[in-house]
Amino acid sequence: MAIYTTFFVSDPEHLIAGFPGWRHPLPEPIKRQIKNPFTGETTTLETREPDWHEDEVAGPMEHDYQVLAMTGNYEDYLEGRLPCFVQQKPHWAAKGLTEVELSPLAQAAGVETKFECPLYGPPSSGAILQELPCGLAPKLVSLDENGLKALAVKWAATMSAPEYTHSMTGVKLNNGWAQSYAMEILQAIVALARKESAGQRMYLLTEA
Repeated sequence: MAIYTTFFVSDPEHLIAGFPGWRHPLPEPIKRQIKNPFTGETTTLETREPDWHEDEVAGPMEHDYQVLAMTGNYEDYLEGRLPCFVQQKPHWAAKGLTEVELSPLAQAAGVETKFECPLYGPPSSGAILQELPCGLAPKLVSLDENGLKALAVKWAATMSAPEYTHSMTGVKLNNGWAQSYAMEILQAIVALARKESAGQRMYLLTEA
């Protein structure tokens, strides 16, 4: 299953209108038991996700996401499937860049690696909205070309380590990242970060 990820810039107070049907986090974390559908094992975790009605968990959800046949330019396909709200904001549509890949970037940049969820979508939406660590975008913007290259080398090295290239059983899944690939991502994030106005934040919308 493909994982689509879109970075976008917005004023925090505009999010709730841009994602109808989504809810703010609970004021305080609560403990919930989550059952793994594959193993049947139950895990207890702390979360601020609100409760949902049964139809919101498994039923269809009305939204403005578009399902398109993949024809022509791939970038056009990524753009065309975005919610209207995100399309209207400064954004960068990508694929496969989740918290798993971005946490090592934040760590390599020397900033906090915590990703907060400003809103929660119904489980039926199949989407997650996260705010990038507040210090990450300013840190990247502050780096010159040599600083970005050095960070790309460090990030690519981490993403080429066995914990990111091999399965838990030791099977090799990929060859890791090239420095050029890491640099391409960094340049795209920096270009977007430079479009932020005062009070705005950068967000990551992840869709399965």
